[in-house]
Amino acid sequence: MAEGGTVNSETEHSNMSHEIYNFVDNLKVAISSPIKIDAVFNRIMICGMGGSAIGGDVIKDCVIKESKFPITVQRFPDLPKWADSNTFVIISSYSGNTSETLSMYHQAAERGCPMVIMTSGGELEKLGTERGDKIVKMESGFQPRSALGLSMGYLALIIDAACGTNCVREMKRMLPDLYKLRNRLSSDKSEAWEIAQDINGRIPIIYSTAGIYASAIRWKSQINENAKMMAFAGSVPEFNHNEISGWSEGEMRSRCVPVFLYESSAHKAIRKMADASMVSLKKYGQDVRVVRIRGKTPLQRTLRAVMIGDYVSLYLAHMNGVDPMDIRSINEFKSRLNKVLSTVKHAGRSLKRN
Repeated sequence: MAEGGTVNSETEHSNMSHEIYNFVDNLKVAISSPIKIDAVFNRIMICGMGGSAIGGDVIKDCVIKESKFPITVQRFPDLPKWADSNTFVIISSYSGNTSETLSMYHQAAERGCPMVIMTSGGELEKLGTERGDKIVKMESGFQPRSALGLSMGYLALIIDAACGTNCVREMKRMLPDLYKLRNRLSSDKSEAWEIAQDINGRIPIIYSTAGIYASAIRWKSQINENAKMMAFAGSVPEFNHNEISGWSEGEMRSRCVPVFLYESSAHKAIRKMADASMVSLKKYGQDVRVVRIRGKTPLQRTLRAVMIGDYVSLYLAHMNGVDPMDIRSINEFKSRLNKVLSTVKHAGRSLKRN
């Protein structure tokens, strides 16, 4: 790693450094391919897990005031009862082999839901091809969480086509600024490096306003997976109704650091809520880390917040001496889960025969 925090692409952690660096390039590639949606529906459900679902959270946050249809992000393997042939389902699994997402796909297919599949391959692509589903093929070779630029771009295309929103047009306008931000974050004088130094050794609790909450979730998950650190996320104004009590006393406070993703250009009322929350924390003796997020719209602020957080997680990984590409704990759990699911299916077939 170069002095000041820059990760050299030819040195340690180079793969994750390269994948984070390519976020804007992947976004640009994805939004350059128009998609047509001919389905008839009255609501939209985005199904996925982990890094394949966060793009849905981001797009949902950014179009909630503009979309003509309600949008939900579904992570639970069982679809809600209301999901039917009037529900447009977007199945997102980068690997195409995530068991929970495959379960949701099968249920959506059985209920006759119009569908679009986003994947780089795997079992999901095979099933979708056999059934004749519309498939958006994603470039392979990334960690699923590093394919966010692709998944966000393709989701923006799909949602724009389905709902008449304007995410793609706004993303295209933002590209020059996003490239400048990337150059700044990967330079020797990086705000992400400074933030990582401030929070390293403590448990970061990432807060944002409800309008860009997906970016706080992204920070949390990237710190979890890349830096192998505990991290949590919350939002304002919900923070003021419960979490503030947890910060008021107790020895755990000294191990945690509140990090506020502060929307400098947000509506005055939103900024006042965030200000009040931070004043309360400082009153209780907390060291509040404020990350100022520029941008006139929720989409602009969310994309910038996501990029900053990705670099913070990368620098934390370096400081902790861990490999951000290592996901052994996740793979071990998936292996155990698949064995459990296989046993349950076998037991179910035995009961039917009897």
